[in-house]
Amino acid sequence: MSILEIESVTLAAQTILESSGETYRAEETALRMAKAFGLTEVEIIAFPTGFVFSAIYDGKRENRVCRITERSICLDRIDAVNAISRKAVSGQIDARQSHQEIKALREKPDVRPWVYCLYYALAAGFFSVMFGGWIIEFILAFLIGWVVEAVQVPLAMRQVPSQVRPFILGFLAAFLCVVALTFLSASQESIITGVIMPLLPGLAMTNAVRDSIRGDIISGVARGADALISVIMLSAGVAVALMIRGSTWIL
Repeated sequence: MSILEIESVTLAAQTILESSGETYRAEETALRMAKAFGLTEVEIIAFPTGFVFSAIYDGKRENRVCRITERSICLDRIDAVNAISRKAVSGQIDARQSHQEIKALREKPDVRPWVYCLYYALAAGFFSVMFGGWIIEFILAFLIGWVVEAVQVPLAMRQVPSQVRPFILGFLAAFLCVVALTFLSASQESIITGVIMPLLPGLAMTNAVRDSIRGDIISGVARGADALISVIMLSAGVAVALMIRGSTWIL
């Protein structure tokens, strides 16, 4: 038996948590893969910010602790890890192959930034229409949404805390809207709402409810608090920008 058994299992759990997967999904995936690889007395407890894994390997107890410092929404990556775990459980691949496939998945180049900007801009534009806007609101929300998403990349590269980013992005979205409306006549509410809608932590709140229902109280509360703080910071950023609008020294 190789150490790759443990490395493969822990890497799968780490990838799921880093991709904003549910804690129970990370735990179940690790348990099933570990049993398929012949590990015994397997225990794992996962949280949104990390996990602890323990199993008997070569007659000795092996422990792994992993800290999750950065999370992003990558549902396709979660699905890929699930597919790899199913093949491992069914015996189609061994520990070495599963480890190689998960590493290749993690090293796979991300989608180009302009593609994310396009998706975000389209979502912002259509949300603005949903909230009462029309063609001019769609165009403004599209342009502002593109800028907001483009700013997220340097913020992540500079390792700006994830709870601070919503404030900066909310401020930027509202401020750009205020500036644009000094030259054009459009619905401020529909534009701002449309741009910030993709920033709302809907997945985090959904996972918080699912974890709580399954009995993972600590994970549920942690995710819920994370989502609540993000909403508060996002709202604060928008509020500050709208307050600046009334300041004669700016506009």
